[in-house]
Formats: sequence, C-alpha cells, structure tokens
Amino acid sequence: MTEQPNPYASQPTSSYATWGDRAVATLWDAVYLWPVVVAFIVSGVLLGIGGGINSDQTTGAGTTLVILGSLGLAASYIWLFVRSIRNYVVIQGRTGQSWGKARKGLWVVNEQTGAVPGWGSCLGRMLLHSLINQAVYIDYLWPLWDKPKVQTLTDKILTTVVVKRA
Repeated sequence: MTEQPNPYASQPTSSYATWGDRAVATLWDAVYLWPVVVAFIVSGVLLGIGGGINSDQTTGAGTTLVILGSLGLAASYIWLFVRSIRNYVVIQGRTGQSWGKARKGLWVVNEQTGAVPGWGSCLGRMLLHSLINQAVYIDYLWPLWDKPKVQTLTDKILTTVVVKRA
C-alpha cells in the first residue's frame, strides 16, 4: 500500500490541532457510536425486565425477554467492534480522518512524511490509546503540556501528529 501525500504536511507548526480540537473530535466520534449505545441500553432493559419476570416463575415471557436481551447485547458488542474498527482503523487509515476528525477538519499524518498513516498505524494507535488509558487517561491529557506538536504519548510512539485544516 502506498502512502498518500498530505497537502497539510508543509504547513507551519501553528497548524497542529489543539487539545480542544482533538477533544471535540473525540466527542463527535462518540456521537458516531451513539446508535450502539442505544442498542446496549434497550438490550439491557429487556434483560432486566425478563430477569424480573422470571423471578415470579409465572410465564415464559421472562425467558423470551432474557434471550432477546442477551442476543441484543451480543449483537451490540459485535456492532461496537465493527463500527470502531471501521472508524478508527479503516477510514482513518485510508483518509487520515475518523468521523469526528472529519467534522473538525483534523487529519492524522505521519510526522516525517506528512502522509496518511495507513491502517496498520491506525490499528496500533487505537490499541495503544486503549492500553495507556486503561490505567489513567494520561494519553488524552498528554497534549495539554506537549508543545509545540500537541501530541499524545501514542502519537510520539507512532510518530504521528494531528493537524488542522487552514
């Protein structure tokens, strides 16, 4: 796979995205996942209601709701996985933008070449963000004190930067 040149790579350091821009893009990415959250909630409610009905042992309706809720939760987990991989790995790897970054006019690019990082780097980016943020949210906060490139710890490891459209 060939790397695509990025027209924003030669811009001055003032084109680096701010922490606020990155935070808003992350919130937009959360909106992209909102349908999955709704599916989780509906499935959980069905499971809870079915469990409550089953405690009475009066009807088979409780068992049906438990099965529907369980299947809904399983489907929601699969949907979350597919939608996250599509957004953060496939689309961002190909274009340099996740759904949220596209709304804010931000791009992830390779620090040295200015090219779109590719799906492998974006997969690493997603996994490293998850791993680092399991203990503390230091990766999301790191850009607050990183100057001038406003990088996360993950960006530093993978030599990527997030730039803003001029």
